[in-house]
Amino acid sequence: MKVAIMGLGLYVNGSGIRAAKFFIGKGDEVLITDLKNKRELASQIIELRKFCAKNNKKMPFLHLGGHKKEDFKNNDIVMRNPGVPKDSPFLKIARKTGAQIETDISIFMKSCDATIIGVTGTRGKSTTTALIYEILKIKYPRVWLGGNIKVSPLSFIEKIKPSDIVVLELSSWMLENFNEYKIAPHIAVVTNIYPDHLNTYKNMAEYTSAKKNIFKYQKTGDYLVLNKENKITKKWKGYCKTIYFSKNQPFLSLFNKKNKIEIKLKGDHNLENIGAALTVAKIMKVPKIKIKKVLKNFGGLSDRQEVIAKKNGIVFVNDTTATTPDGAIAALHTFGAEQKNKKIILIAGGKDKRLEYKQLAKEIKKYCKAIIFFPGTATEKINYQLSIINYQLIIMAKDMKDAVKKARQQAIRGDMVLLSPAAASFGLFKNEFDRGEQFKKAIRE
Repeated sequence: MKVAIMGLGLYVNGSGIRAAKFFIGKGDEVLITDLKNKRELASQIIELRKFCAKNNKKMPFLHLGGHKKEDFKNNDIVMRNPGVPKDSPFLKIARKTGAQIETDISIFMKSCDATIIGVTGTRGKSTTTALIYEILKIKYPRVWLGGNIKVSPLSFIEKIKPSDIVVLELSSWMLENFNEYKIAPHIAVVTNIYPDHLNTYKNMAEYTSAKKNIFKYQKTGDYLVLNKENKITKKWKGYCKTIYFSKNQPFLSLFNKKNKIEIKLKGDHNLENIGAALTVAKIMKVPKIKIKKVLKNFGGLSDRQEVIAKKNGIVFVNDTTATTPDGAIAALHTFGAEQKNKKIILIAGGKDKRLEYKQLAKEIKKYCKAIIFFPGTATEKINYQLSIINYQLIIMAKDMKDAVKKARQQAIRGDMVLLSPAAASFGLFKNEFDRGEQFKKAIRE
């Protein structure tokens, strides 16, 4: 079988490299094409060479530094990296010549007999996915974690047993071909829906439609878990049993008022994530006492409102995955309650995703003593909104090192430097995780 992989990706366990190993391992003829060049993908290529040598397999063809039309003709399967637009002209060529367009998630979903729990949403899906995984692990012996959380399920597809449980974080891009293949998880969770990725989708309706694919083909006996407080998801109803959770009453279904719960996760927004996870825990019949232990110890994931250092009385927080204004607002609410009298120096800005920043500007004025901006189209929009409300302590930075330096100059003992960009990372950084790593590095220096 001939397989073309569109996008090798930067993660060792990500969708591109794991798809390559999966098909190479089966003995298929594999071609990898990527916009990045050989130098940028050096570590991934070394990893593939090691894999092929160890398993006595043929190294795939590599066409790097751009895509060629010829590479998308006469394939049986074309694997689409989640970052590739669904209307890519190269995918159109592949379809015309009879290729199936797949993702690592669709391949996995069609071949996996285990119970699958899928989690999507604009905000909180990574935290919710990880929390569900941690809760289920304490009852069930074989639970797997994958998806948009930087681990392709193809990395463990050959180890899966029918009695296992798989928890997948699913982005809107991963969900786009669920409609085509009529696939869905047994338990679908939607944390919330807010405007996002409007630089990729034509409008909010198209973005929302992609998210709804998570439950479109669920069957009788499946479960759909929705946020009762979100103005979009509260209107949805599935074709199976639909259960709504609320951040105002996330624990009442499992715990009573006399039974106190200690929660390590900070922030009002995390009550939504906990509410979603507890709903799944109830469906899966996890004992209350074990859930309490997880909630007491689970402090969240890296890159999400992560306190990474305290130096000279100044707290540094990495919230690089806040790529929308709603995400940054959540961080300001969480830490603004702790940092009284406008003690936050916010590092933000970058590339716009066709989002609105009016409310974010108001929150910045309320909570921040200064804002350090990266250059970009989102910065221009936030800056404009700040000028309307006469917020003046605005400082431009050329890169992360410069941003941290200038933030330190503004901060005094008792202040907080918060990286919560409210924008995409493209241009200055490889991705949002690279942005977070550069923030940590700049603080160490």
